[in-house]
Amino acid sequence: MAEALVQDLIEEERGRREARRLAVRAFRPRRAVAGFVAALLVTVAAGVTAIELLAAALGSAVHPVPGVTTLLDVLRRHAWSDPAVLAVTGAVAVIGAALLVAALPGRLRGVPLDGSDPRQAGLIGRAALRRTVADAVLEVPGIERARVRGLGILRRGLVVRAGTHYRNPSNLAELVRAAVDARLDRIEPMHRPPVDVRLGWRKD
Repeated sequence: MAEALVQDLIEEERGRREARRLAVRAFRPRRAVAGFVAALLVTVAAGVTAIELLAAALGSAVHPVPGVTTLLDVLRRHAWSDPAVLAVTGAVAVIGAALLVAALPGRLRGVPLDGSDPRQAGLIGRAALRRTVADAVLEVPGIERARVRGLGILRRGLVVRAGTHYRNPSNLAELVRAAVDARLDRIEPMHRPPVDVRLGWRKD
């Protein structure tokens, strides 16, 4: 009995990990075009370099790659400290860095949902998640306004700003947090965001 229970728990956790991998693969932008362009440029540059190094190792005085001779003649007429050379090298470095960054996998389109079935993956938009959390806060008695921020690039958690007309809110902040936790329990995000509740009251 105990062994079967442990085996079921292991299988469930394994299914959750597979579901998380599926969600990340399914909802993360691939940026295939940028990745192909970056890989092509790197491959061409590496191929040209390899051919030139092989020719130099064999003692050949002729550059086998067309255009390399002209490029070397231009470089010999200019010093590395020339403004034109520095501008060109800086532009090449910026373009290369931009291509490499663009080739990286994009940001997830929303918040993946938890699940134990590795064949299924769900997602909720960040704006939709913030709206449903704000709706849950407004259902708390005494709360008259609510605004939810977060789930951005710089802020991973949720910041809940709630307003009440009570001068002595007592445990209202705890009730707001409990309502947010209950709504997140229903949504079941894959990675539960931390919640920061900030309660204010309006003067009459």
